Order: sequence, then C-alpha cells, then structure tokens
Amino acid sequence: VHGGAQSMPLMYNNEESPFYSEAEREFPQNQDWTANGADSLSLWVQGVATNSPAELYVIVEDSTGKTATATNSTAVTSAEWTLWVIPQSDLAGVNMAKVKKMTLGVGNKTAPVKGGTGLVYIDEIGYGRPLP
Repeated sequence: VHGGAQSMPLMYNNEESPFYSEAEREFPQNQDWTANGADSLSLWVQGVATNSPAELYVIVEDSTGKTATATNSTAVTSAEWTLWVIPQSDLAGVNMAKVKKMTLGVGNKTAPVKGGTGLVYIDEIGYGRPLP
C-alpha cells in the first residue's frame, strides 16, 4: 500500500487468450477531471521485479464513447512505488469533463500477443495538477 489502508492488486496472466488483463471502473455519473484547473491523471504503481515485462495501460472513456490510451512500459517490473503522471494532453480526443469509464490493464489490447504473468499494485488514482 502506498497510501491509506489498501491498494488494488492486479494479477495478470497473458499466456492465455485474449493475452491482456484488465480491471474497469464505470462511474454512475460522469466525472469532471478538469475541475479546478486539473490537467493530469496520476496513479501510484508498484510491480514486482520478477514480473514478466509488459505494458501497463490506462484507457479513459467519455460519455460519448470516445477513448484514449496512455501506456507505461516499465511500471510492472518496478519493485518500488512509482508515480505515473499522465498529462491530459496525452488523452486527446476524450472529453475529460465527462469521463464515464476508466480501464487499467496489462498487455496490448489493440494488438494482443502472448505474454507473461505477474502482479502489479495500483494506488491513489487521482486527477489534478502536478507539483512544481
């Protein structure tokens, strides 16, 4: 756990079809991730050094169904807690004032290939502005 009382473990087994693993959160009401001048999405990630290398991805979907994806190629093998800050400009095409769904995954959903297995922890997902 990076902060608070719990984190989300995400076990992945990409040795079997569909060759990616993910967790999804659909919000009951649209979320405004631009409030108070927010310009970034952030999350803390801790992998395990013995994990099979794989891409960690975040997919953000707005209320009209438009999606954008950000990827991190080193997070799942980093044994230390790492802050991943995603500028909203990296999620172009999505209305960040009307976020409906967020998906966290390991692998490559758009071009799946057989991969490995492992465990990654996700904690403190938020939006805002990075510290100077």
